[in-house]
Amino acid sequence: MLKLLIADAELELIPREMLDDYSIRLHAKKRKKPPQKILLDSNYMHSAIDRFFPGESNRRGRPDIIYHLLAIVMESILNKKGGMRIWIHTRNNLILEISPETRLPKSYNRFVGLMEDLFEKGEIKYEEKTLLRIHNGDVAKMINLSESGNIKVLSPVGKMTQVPELLDSENENISFLIGGFSEGDFISDVYEIGEAFSIFDEELTIWSVAMEIIAQYERTFRFV
Repeated sequence: MLKLLIADAELELIPREMLDDYSIRLHAKKRKKPPQKILLDSNYMHSAIDRFFPGESNRRGRPDIIYHLLAIVMESILNKKGGMRIWIHTRNNLILEISPETRLPKSYNRFVGLMEDLFEKGEIKYEEKTLLRIHNGDVAKMINLSESGNIKVLSPVGKMTQVPELLDSENENISFLIGGFSEGDFISDVYEIGEAFSIFDEELTIWSVAMEIIAQYERTFRFV
């Protein structure tokens, strides 16, 4: 089983400090939702984020990162064959548990709506099956919930290593921890939980990193 653990994902509802901002309330009115039930999204709120959190507007409010990641990895052969699990930890210490049976919306706007429903309800069910669920907890809690072992941290500051070298052909149970943000470093103290590796000499998107790992895992353990 391959387990992908996403840490410090920039997926959050609008912070309390921003709820009374005029531009935020205007955006909420257009969406016909209370501001406190809307995802922070720098696509629409870049200037507002800069006002309340100077210097963070290029990192915070990035649900699109998780959208692109899930759109790719959930459609992988490995996931369709039941060989992968994915967990997502957010900067506010919420943990998203995602069933491999989940079929996510193709539209970004519908994905945002789904995430907002998840944050409000705590879980999403379909025909009595729980497809998405939220837990409270930090990265250590995510590791415990996912029963992950042999964790390798992927980071631009890690030891340069070829992807095949990160897989042990004798052991299918392996976990990779990837950052869920566009720039900077982990907020959580992840370097204490596993050795850090880098697979390329430039920064990559998290979905590119995930698919390099998934593709190599599929070849190594003959899923394709």
